[in-house]
Amino acid sequence: MHLSLKHPARRSQRGIGLIELMVGITVGLIVAAGAAVVATRQIVEHRRLMLEVQMQQDLRVAADLIQQDLRRAGYRGLPANGVWEPERNGGAVAAKPAQASPYAAITQSSGGGDLFYRYAKPAAGTTRMNTTNNLANNEQFGIKVVNKTLYLQLGLVSSQPNWQPITDPDAIEITGFTPTVVTQQIPLDDLCICPAGATCAMPTMTVKRVSITINAVSKSDPNVKRTLELTERIRADDVSGTCP
Repeated sequence: MHLSLKHPARRSQRGIGLIELMVGITVGLIVAAGAAVVATRQIVEHRRLMLEVQMQQDLRVAADLIQQDLRRAGYRGLPANGVWEPERNGGAVAAKPAQASPYAAITQSSGGGDLFYRYAKPAAGTTRMNTTNNLANNEQFGIKVVNKTLYLQLGLVSSQPNWQPITDPDAIEITGFTPTVVTQQIPLDDLCICPAGATCAMPTMTVKRVSITINAVSKSDPNVKRTLELTERIRADDVSGTCP
């Protein structure tokens, strides 16, 4: 008896079909395109975020410089000049009337876009404050915008304003600068005695507050904009008038 073994027919190996290959490539391209879109958006958002942070920091630094300088506005080297001093030693030393402060003025340009103020400083090479009523060249200050750049005036040089930039024009552009000076008159009637039946012009104290609005846009991306507002009360109040 003979046994014959029959081997089953072997199936031939087949590769990926053309249609399968095209479907795989298409799916891969879709996934790659989606990943590229997500990556591009992240890069754009990251860049915009960095521009916003840079603009915020630059504006904050400029605002800090302005506020620190405004806090000095109105300071005079010898405050006693603004106070009345009675006679002494039986009239041997005459009474000394109060003198108006030349540093009290806070003004704006005709268009309102520039702000000017003053405060006493030591003369160059000395540590002694100016105790006269005459303004020195290094005691006049201001803030303004020129060519979309914010400038701070640091005194006078050769009788001309010494303007120094406090914002980087290559990073941000200042599109708006609006200073507003608000004053309040406070009567000082309680500090004086008006003779009976007389009409007296009593002294007053002027309290000042400066509000500033700064608008800026990024030089690299005009869609990145910021507005910064600050308010500073002038610490040196201005007293005018005298008791009768």
